[in-house]
Amino acid sequence: MKTHESHDGTAVASRPDMVAVAVPESEDVPGDWLTVSLPRAADSAYALFCDVERVPEWLPVVSSAVVTDRDRDGRARRVAFQASLRRATIGYTCSYRYHARDHRLSWSTSPRSSIVVRGMAHFQAVAANVCLMTYSLDLRVGRGLPPFAEATFANHASSATLADFREYAIRVL
Repeated sequence: MKTHESHDGTAVASRPDMVAVAVPESEDVPGDWLTVSLPRAADSAYALFCDVERVPEWLPVVSSAVVTDRDRDGRARRVAFQASLRRATIGYTCSYRYHARDHRLSWSTSPRSSIVVRGMAHFQAVAANVCLMTYSLDLRVGRGLPPFAEATFANHASSATLADFREYAIRVL
C-alpha cells in the first residue's frame, strides 16, 4: 500500500483495488463522512456542487434554494432553502464557505437556529476524469416535527444525498 500527503494536507492511501482518504484534521467535519468515486473531473464536480441554486434539481427533499447573498466571486454566501417533511415544509438558511484551491466547501445554519444543517463536501482528483467525493452532513430538524417526506433521506440523509448528487453529476456532466 502506498501512502502520501496531497497538496492540501489530506492523507491518501492507495493500492490498485482501493483508495482511502482521511479528511484533514483542520476541517470541521460534522458527523460521519462518506467517500464515493465519481467518474467526472474534480473541477467540474466541485463547480456543479457549488451551484447551490441547482440543489432542488438533484435533491428531492429540497423544494427551493434562493441565494440571498453572494461573495465577491459571485458564489452563494447565504442560501434560503425549503425542504419537504412528511406533512410539513421547513425553511432554513445556510452560510457557505469555499476553499476553491482544495475543491472543498462547507455550509451551516446559524448556531441559534432550531434546525441544524452542517455539512462538508470535498472533491479530490484521482485521474483526469475521476474524483473522490467526500461528504458529511449533520442534520437535525427538532422535536415535534414529522420526518422527511422521502424515507431514504429520513433514514440516512448523508448517503441519500451523496447518491443523489453522484447520479445527477453523471447525468449532467
